[in-house]
Amino acid sequence: MKLAIFAIGVLSAGFLLANLTACKTETPGATETLGVYSTMVAGAPDKVTAAAQKAAADLKLTDIVGNGTKVDGKVTAKNAQGDAVTIDIEQAGEGVSKVTIHIGLTGDEAVSKQLVDRIKSHLSWL
Repeated sequence: MKLAIFAIGVLSAGFLLANLTACKTETPGATETLGVYSTMVAGAPDKVTAAAQKAAADLKLTDIVGNGTKVDGKVTAKNAQGDAVTIDIEQAGEGVSKVTIHIGLTGDEAVSKQLVDRIKSHLSWL
C-alpha cells in the first residue's frame, strides 16, 4: 500500500513539473515561462542593450538604467504602477542575443512583445 501511495505521489509530481515547462507564444521562437518572456534577437548584446534602453523610453517607462558589454547586458525600469521591468540580454551566438523580459511579479506578455518589437526596430537603425 505504501508503494502505491509513493508511486501515485511521484507520478503527480512529474505531471506537475511537466506543466511548468515553457509555453509557446504567438511569436515564433518566443516562450513565456512563469511570467518571464524570452526570445532571440539578431544583434550583439551591447547593441541590443542600447536598443532595449530606447525601447523602454519609447514606452514611457521610468527610472531606466542600462549597462551592457559585448557578452551581456541588463536594462531595468519601472512602469506606471511601479512594477519592476527587467530586460536581461546574453550572447547566444555570433551576432545573436537572448533577450529575457520580466515585468512585475507575474509578467506581462503584451508589454514584453511591445518591448521586443521596439528593440528590433531600434536595432535596424544601429
